[in-house]
Amino acid sequence: MKINFDEAAKNWDSDIWKQIRASDVAKDMLKFLYNTQDMNALEYGCGTGLLGYYLLPYFKNITFCDSSQGMIDQVKNKIEEKACKNCDTILLDHDKPFDTSKKYDCIFNLMVLHHIDNVEDIIKNWSAALNKGGYLCIADLEEEDGSFHGKEFSGHNGFSKGKLTEIFKKNNFDLITISQPHITKKQKSDGEIAEYPIFLVIGKKK
Repeated sequence: MKINFDEAAKNWDSDIWKQIRASDVAKDMLKFLYNTQDMNALEYGCGTGLLGYYLLPYFKNITFCDSSQGMIDQVKNKIEEKACKNCDTILLDHDKPFDTSKKYDCIFNLMVLHHIDNVEDIIKNWSAALNKGGYLCIADLEEEDGSFHGKEFSGHNGFSKGKLTEIFKKNNFDLITISQPHITKKQKSDGEIAEYPIFLVIGKKK
C-alpha cells in the first residue's frame, strides 16, 4: 500500500493528534540538545513541517525537505503566511541520491523512517550530511504487529530500539538518549482503539 502524500497534504494538519505528537517530540528533543540557536538543521521527510515549526524559534535555520510536492507546497504556504526568515525548503528527488555535500548541525524527523526501505543506507547518508558533533534525532514507531498501517503496507512495522541503536553506533554516533515522548492512539481495522508508543533516539556524531 502506497500512501498518496500529495493528496494527504491537503488535510494533514487538521488532525489534532498529529499536532500533539509533533509537539511532544519537539519538547523532548529540546531537553537533550544544546546551543540550538547556533544550529542549521534539516527536517528530512518534513511533511507539512509540523515538527520543524515547533522547533523554529529555537534554531538558527531549518531546511524542510520532502519528496512530496504537496507537502512542500503546504510548508511554503506556512513560510509565506508567517514571513519566516530562518527556514527554506528542498524537494527531494526519488531518482537521485540524497545530497550530502551540504552539512548540518542537526537532522531530525518524525514518523519517516518506517517508510524508507533501506534504513542502514539512509542513516549512513544522514551521518555523512552532519558536521562533527551534530545530532541525529529520529522519532518513530516502536516495533508493532503491523496494524498501524494495515496488511498491505510495504514499509516497516516499527523498529526495535536495540537494533536501531546498533545502526547508530555503526555509523559513528554516540547515543545520547532513547525516550518515549508520545503514545499514538489509532483505530484498527477491527474497530479496536490501539496504542502505539513513539520512541525518540538521539545520537551525536563523533
